[in-house]
Amino acid sequence: MNEIENRVLRGVSIPACPTTLTQLMDELKSTPTNSKKIAGLVSQDAGISAIVIRMANSPLLGNGCRISSISDAIDTLGYDSLTNLVREALLQDSINGNNVSLDRFWDNSRYTAIAGKRLASIVGRVNPDTAYTFGLFHDCGIPLLTQRYPEYKGVLREANKDTKRIFTDVEEEAFETSHAIIGYYLARAWGLADAITQGILCHHDYAQLEDPRHINSEAHRLIAINVMAEYAASTHLRTVQDAEWMRAREAVSVCLGYAASDLDDIADDLIYQFDEALAHHEEHG
Repeated sequence: MNEIENRVLRGVSIPACPTTLTQLMDELKSTPTNSKKIAGLVSQDAGISAIVIRMANSPLLGNGCRISSISDAIDTLGYDSLTNLVREALLQDSINGNNVSLDRFWDNSRYTAIAGKRLASIVGRVNPDTAYTFGLFHDCGIPLLTQRYPEYKGVLREANKDTKRIFTDVEEEAFETSHAIIGYYLARAWGLADAITQGILCHHDYAQLEDPRHINSEAHRLIAINVMAEYAASTHLRTVQDAEWMRAREAVSVCLGYAASDLDDIADDLIYQFDEALAHHEEHG
C-alpha cells in the first residue's frame, strides 16, 4: 500500500475479494461457460448458497418462480443476476461484524440496487446488471467507516442534513476521508469495472453529471441513475432523505436527457411498484 492509500484509508481495513468470487469470475470468462461447475462453485459454501437462494426468491425480483437451488437460480436469473447475488452475499459476509446492526443499511442498498437495475432498463445506455452492482456497492464505505470510527454516525447525520456542503466534504472535514473514497478502494480490490469504481468515487459530486470530462460517460450515467434509485428506495423504506435528490435533480435531468418532471414520474412509478410488491408479500406471506 502506498503513502496516498495509507493516508486516505486512515486505518480502515478493506476486505479482500473472496476466493469464491474470484473463482466465479474466472469461470464466467471461460468458453463455453459450464453452468454445473458454476453451481458447484457457489454451492461449496452452504451459508452463501442459502443467502443467494433466499435473495433470489425475494418478491422484489419479480420472477414468479420458486428457486430452490443454485442451478435453479442460474436457469431463472441468468449468470449476471446470479453473480450480483453472490457479490451481495459475500459483501455482507465480509463487512458485517463488530456488533453494529447493518440491517437498515443492507435493505437500502438492496432496494437501491434493484431500483437502479429497473431504471437502467428504462433510460438505457447502461447495462441493468451494472447498475445493480453500482447500487449495491456505492455506499459500502459507510459500514467500514462506522466500524472504524465510533463517532461516524453523528457525522453521517450531519452530512445528511447539510444542504450547503457536498456530502463527502462533511466526512472529509471530520476524518480526512469519505465513504466514497473507501468504497472506491473496496470496489477496486473486488475487481469491479472502471466505470463502477470511478462512479463510486464521484457519486456525490453532481457537477460531474453536467461536465463529465474527468470520468467516462458510463460512470456519470451510473451516478445519475443511482441518485434516482436511492431516492425511490429511501422513500419506499420511509427513510426519506430527499435532499440529495433535490440537489441533483436538474443535473440528472441534463445527464439522462429527460425533463425533471418526467424523472419525478418515473421515480413515483418505481416507488408505487415497491409499495405494491411489499403489500402483496405481506398479504400472501
